[in-house]
Order: sequence, then C-alpha cells, then structure tokens
Amino acid sequence: MKTNKKTIQSAMDNRLSFLDEQPSCRTAVQIRIAQEEEPVMKKKISFSLVFAMVLTLLAAAGLAAGLLLSPRAEAMQIAERALEEKYGVTAEMQTFFVREQKEAEDGAVQITFSGAGCLDWALGTYTAVVKDGKAEVTWSHDGEDTSRGYEAEAWGAEQLKAMVSDSRDTGLKKAYMARAEELSAAHTVPAEVPDLTESEIEAFHARREADKTAALNACKISEEEMIATAREFICSNWPLTDEQISWLDLLNGQTGPDNTAEANEWYEMVDGKPCYMVEYLLYRPLTAEQITDRNFVRIGGAGEGYYQVYINVENGEIEKYEYNSALGGIG
Repeated sequence: MKTNKKTIQSAMDNRLSFLDEQPSCRTAVQIRIAQEEEPVMKKKISFSLVFAMVLTLLAAAGLAAGLLLSPRAEAMQIAERALEEKYGVTAEMQTFFVREQKEAEDGAVQITFSGAGCLDWALGTYTAVVKDGKAEVTWSHDGEDTSRGYEAEAWGAEQLKAMVSDSRDTGLKKAYMARAEELSAAHTVPAEVPDLTESEIEAFHARREADKTAALNACKISEEEMIATAREFICSNWPLTDEQISWLDLLNGQTGPDNTAEANEWYEMVDGKPCYMVEYLLYRPLTAEQITDRNFVRIGGAGEGYYQVYINVENGEIEKYEYNSALGGIG
C-alpha cells in the first residue's frame, strides 16, 4: 500500500485530533511546544500445527534477543508490562497517556504515564520506578472509587476499556471527552498558555532543524538496516498476527510524487542521542466500498495504529519507541 505525504499528514492529524476538541487539550499542547518537550472457537489442533507454533515463538524470542535496547527503552518496556500486570492497563489503553522519563541518582528510572490533555484528572498519573529489571507502580487515584463508569471521578481500567470501545463511535467518544473536560475543569487550575513571539517560534524550528541535521551527519548505519531493526522489534514486541504483520506499511520515504522530502526528515535527537525514526502504519486494508464511501471513518482494531521506533544512528540501539492505537482521535 502506497501512502503519499498528504495521506500521512491527514493520518497524523486524525491521530492527534482529540487534542483539539477541548480547550484544555490545546493548552497542554501549546505548553509542551513552548517547553520544547517531546510531547474463539474450540477445535482440535494437530501435533504439526503445535510444533509450528512453538518454532514461531522460539524464532520470535531469538529475534527479540538479538535486538539492542538502550537502558531507556528497556526501562520503558518493563514499566509498560508492570502497568498492565498490576492495573490491567493494556498497550491500547496506554495510548491515552503522555509519558515522561527521568533517571534518579541511585540508578533507578522513573516513568510517569499521565492522562493526555483534558484526560489529565480523570485518568490521573501512573508512576513506575524501574530498578534492577523490576518496576514498582503506583497510581495517583489509588484507593478511590472507580465503580460508576464515566460518572466516577477517577477512571481506571474499567473506564479505559470502555474508552477503547467507545472511541470507535464518534458520538460516544465526544461524550466521554466532554465528561473528562468537566472533571479536569473542576479539579485543576488552568495552565497558563505561553505567549510565544514570532522570533521564538522561528528559533525553535531552527534549533530543531539543526538537531535533525546533526543526527543525519552522525549516521554510521544504513537506513535499510535501521528500518529492518525497527520492523523486527515491532513484530517481536507486540502480539501481532501473521496477517497483521503483512499489513505493516512503512511510512519512511513516502513523500509523494513531488519527492520534496529533506534528507534529514526522519532524523531526530532523543535525549541528545542522534536517532533515525522509523514509522509504520498498521491498518486492515480497505474494501472497495470503504474507499468510495465519503462518510467512512477508519477506526482500527486491536493492534492497529501507528508504530514509531527510534534507532541510534551510531550504535544501532533502540533508544525510544511508541505504539499509538489512534483511538484518542477518530481516525
């Protein structure tokens, strides 16, 4: 499936569209830019099929073992799994959160998952402290009542499960977003929106371009190798089916017929480390009827959405990664 630059931009706009629906969400985005932050059926199974499944799992395990993860990425992986094990917050649910990561003096890594934009109060903040390969996770709403659906003032796994389902219906999504906005307004002080001058905005973009170019110039690994590494990581780190893997659509290099992409377009600095960002889009192929239906809204199923993997261009390590189900938006 080919995707031109206009299609990519449209997809990304849909992915983040929920941040534009409520005033507090727009404020959060503006502040982050100003701070220059990265915002079954039962059936008999033959022995040969079981053997093939075992071989597939072993191959995936070997593949994952061969990948190099930076301490930052490894800590994030541990935190994500601990969050799901303790609170039932799955990978799909985790895409409703903004992540922050910092190192402590004792070598521990603290990772916070905070509700994005106007979901800040309702979802609260999960804090994972990762040390020696283990994570201790706490929640800002620990002990609070979450039994009344969206009427509760603290939203946990029960509400997140409903949000994943309701996000596939535009009307239901807007209803829970409105309730989240109400809770945020009642419990938080509105953040002050930075008043950026034109020169400050230009300086920000200039610094970002300089960082992207520096990352490009530091590259010691071919883009093909880094793309292959990212794909291997996606296939081994998320429970995708063989069919879903066949739907993975690489966005890198798809810049449209005018071929206007800058050489540094997919390069970034991550915590001062030069990286190449590999982005894959995973969606079930559209039917002919869906393609011609102007009212069709594309909502992904489990495992569908966007995958981003940042590869260190000097040593090939995975520095950072992200899966976004796109359920926060409507596309």
